[in-house]
Amino acid sequence: MKSFGTVQNRKTSSYDLKNLLDVIIIGHIAIDTNILPCGSVENALGGVPTYAGIALTTLKKKVGIVSKVGIDFKDFSFYSNQGIDIKGISIGGKRTTRFKNIYDSKGDRQQVCEGDISRITPEDIPKTYEEACSFYISPIIDEIGVDVIKRVKRKDNTVMLDPQGLFRKVDEKGRVEIALPKNLNELLRYVDIIKIGKGEVSAFKIGVKEILSCLVDAGPKIAIATLEREGCMLLAEDKVWKARSLKVDVKDPTGAGDVFGAIFLAIYMDTLNVREAIKFASVSAGLKIRYEGPTGFPSKGNIKEAKAYRF
Repeated sequence: MKSFGTVQNRKTSSYDLKNLLDVIIIGHIAIDTNILPCGSVENALGGVPTYAGIALTTLKKKVGIVSKVGIDFKDFSFYSNQGIDIKGISIGGKRTTRFKNIYDSKGDRQQVCEGDISRITPEDIPKTYEEACSFYISPIIDEIGVDVIKRVKRKDNTVMLDPQGLFRKVDEKGRVEIALPKNLNELLRYVDIIKIGKGEVSAFKIGVKEILSCLVDAGPKIAIATLEREGCMLLAEDKVWKARSLKVDVKDPTGAGDVFGAIFLAIYMDTLNVREAIKFASVSAGLKIRYEGPTGFPSKGNIKEAKAYRF
């Protein structure tokens, strides 16, 4: 009998095979400048592969990356030193994607983007990655299309999508605006889990529960909305779960959504329990944002301790 808080998943015994990678992250590495009320973080490694990748390896997961960087990106050792497989990183232009993230005192963000926005194609995915147990797909500036998601989706794996970059439109000055993408429903046909953030929620112009219902109707079994200080909400099997945010001294909110998504996927794959996964994810993101840049990722012990106290 299925326990409360558990959702059936297309999980097979192949997930337990030691020669398989647990998660493949697909999306661009970025170079970030984070301008915060308390100061700035200059030229920090960013993007989903950085924040989600380190969060996962801190939980002892085996991770690979599919990404493109520019010829200005000289040193891949940051990732290999974290135990991340880098066979899927390739050179795709002159300049690596760069973001300037400007935060106000409320934590709201304005972004400026520059660099060569090279598309990731199905051919960029190494053959050795195809049998991975799960894929965390998150474009940061519209570099991933439905062809990539179709390529990796199998009946016996789990695909999670954070479509943040599909909502970002860049004007002639590099300023990022948020708008609802036209092809979202097409992508969702091949997705098991979708997570959107507060910025994406604002693009729908409807309530959060209604958004989650629309997303699930398009294909995924699980839909999540992260709402920063307001916590998060999840819809699965016609039931809504919520989790509160940790109250912490926020030093740098950059990458919080990536950490949330990666930890949710990892715990869900281990337990098939959405209630447990959303709590772990919420606590993980809260613990991470106490530190600037790609540092301060919590261990499973840190998460359990804070989770027991908070929930």
